[in-house]
Amino acid sequence: MNGKKNFFNNFKKQIYNLKNMEVEYIHIKDFCSGHNIEETFIFGLQEYELIELRSIDNQQFIYVEELPKVEKMVRLHLDLHINLEGIEAIYHLLERTLQLQNEIRTLKNRLKRQGEV
Repeated sequence: MNGKKNFFNNFKKQIYNLKNMEVEYIHIKDFCSGHNIEETFIFGLQEYELIELRSIDNQQFIYVEELPKVEKMVRLHLDLHINLEGIEAIYHLLERTLQLQNEIRTLKNRLKRQGEV
């Protein structure tokens, strides 16, 4: 685990200034070499619209904000041998679950305000 933290901390972060906004990206090659996966897996995630990549000067980058999500998908793929279709299904179910949890929380708060709970 400590090795992964060191790897993450040593990532070559690419910083670009877009519309006066600082956004951080990680080059796909750096990410893939650090996680021992093929770049085609990352491109597959993009094809299934599970992640968004940024193209700069004909090179592909992953948004830093998406790293935790991408790393979870890599673990599902490598550790559990789940293919892209399975990962897509899992993430759509997780998104739906989160939406339903938020809806339940909103309804509970509404009921509390009305004094019914």
